[in-house]
Amino acid sequence: MEGDSVTLNPDFTKIQEIILILWRFGDPVIAQIDGKVTSYPSYTDIFSGRLQLDQTGFLTINNMRIKHSGLYTIEVIQRAGTLNMKFTVTVYESPSAVDAGVTDMKLVSVKEGDPVILQTGVPQLTGDELIVWRFGDEGKLIAKHDIEAKSSPLYDETDERFRDRLKLNDQTGSLTITNTRTTDSGHYKVKISSNKQTLYQKYIVTVSEPGLSPAAVAGIVVAGIVVLLVIGLIYHRQTNAEKAETVSGVEGEDVELKTGVTKIQTSDLIEWKGNKDNLIAQIKEGTITSYEDVLYGIFRNRLKLDMNTGSLTITNPRIEHTGPYTFLINEKCKKRFIVYIKGKTLTVKENDSDTLETKTEIQTGDEIRWMFGDKDALIAEIKGETREVTTYDGPDGRFRDRLELDKTNGSLTIKNITADHAGIYKLLILSSGSTLCSKFFIYIGESKASE
Repeated sequence: MEGDSVTLNPDFTKIQEIILILWRFGDPVIAQIDGKVTSYPSYTDIFSGRLQLDQTGFLTINNMRIKHSGLYTIEVIQRAGTLNMKFTVTVYESPSAVDAGVTDMKLVSVKEGDPVILQTGVPQLTGDELIVWRFGDEGKLIAKHDIEAKSSPLYDETDERFRDRLKLNDQTGSLTITNTRTTDSGHYKVKISSNKQTLYQKYIVTVSEPGLSPAAVAGIVVAGIVVLLVIGLIYHRQTNAEKAETVSGVEGEDVELKTGVTKIQTSDLIEWKGNKDNLIAQIKEGTITSYEDVLYGIFRNRLKLDMNTGSLTITNPRIEHTGPYTFLINEKCKKRFIVYIKGKTLTVKENDSDTLETKTEIQTGDEIRWMFGDKDALIAEIKGETREVTTYDGPDGRFRDRLELDKTNGSLTIKNITADHAGIYKLLILSSGSTLCSKFFIYIGESKASE
């Protein structure tokens, strides 16, 4: 996809005494290794600053565009003869919608009618960036700017929601939304791809009506660095403007939304709605029903309803259960809640071991991925049907011979922990039709405790 990087990996297992390696795009040689000297003899404009050829012969193309699609060939000249290999690369345009993905979030709040600026934190663009802004849980493309092409920014004109209200800053990539509306509340994500790096940033914007104040949670220290995990709370315009009750919790610890009702009547229709007013559970004529396939299945096997009070319990919650909830009796709103779930914080003594527990029953076919750091480096995984367990050395080899992944529950044990292992760990559980995400923060301290 546009803005991504790709590495072309030739198989050199049976090749010895290499004299010369030549990489071509079409006819021109774009990169070569002569002995131990790497050069880029036909460093044309379309590859300017994008190519990286290492001594293994692997060629990386950074910050790709559609114009980089085509046939790449490598010619390896060795004492025993010449070997040629071909690679076909296809770069697709940024899709209109993608999963918003997993990344740390910033909270931004604004009163309805005021403008808001989503700051990227980039002091100055260098001129080769591709900037892509997306909105909503479905990751809908709303703005795009190819700085290198010197073209005008593109805005989504098919969605009346943002028509004529978006403006991109061509110096920083920041996005301004003018004349904000409550319907602008939600998730925003920006991806800024350059030849040197790719920056991701995620925001939760709360646009409140006069008199409403958004809630937030922040504050966690990881390895001496203040790390903000901010979870925004989204208000929806409704005829009943009753202030929502805030309920906070920690991943893995059950959260109960108490209705305050002493005894519901048998004839009462009890309904619980989640984000986007999706019906997630109800009691009708004395029968409890959970609608577990809505919202990508994040509530599957996690909801419990009290038959007497109508109170709702979310068992073993995850960060994605953060958001608004509405309790209704006979289709009338009786109470609203804003729930936020934060990741777990672990304080570990140096040279100790610790286990990051999933507290989730792994099903056949589930794929487990553990990632580390702000770049989401893959450090361990369990592949779906095969149940094959693989651990990786991670950045700079810091996890070499230190990881154990439990095949039955997906929990990850880190042995002989040092300061290099402090930071954020992310767990993805990919099931049929749903993806669950958890975050853990490890801090190296004097004592060992969990929050």
